[in-house]
Amino acid sequence: MLVVALLGAAMVAAWTYALWPLSPPADVVESPPVTPLPRVESTEGLLVAQLFRGELTTPQYTRAMECLAARDEARHPVTVPGDGA
Repeated sequence: MLVVALLGAAMVAAWTYALWPLSPPADVVESPPVTPLPRVESTEGLLVAQLFRGELTTPQYTRAMECLAARDEARHPVTVPGDGA
């Protein structure tokens, strides 16, 4: 009787080992590790970080950059040397 029980346990162990999945199922996808964005020190960098995080849409980012460019032009107008103006 003991031999039959040991053979039964050995068969259960063998089938368990044979049918145990060696890799994760196909529907389980491991995501790559998320690396934090570096600390930004400029308004442009902040806008890029918000764009990458999905906090801004592309049109919102474009509009914000247009506003920054207009503000910069008003504060520091570009003069061409030798323009005579």
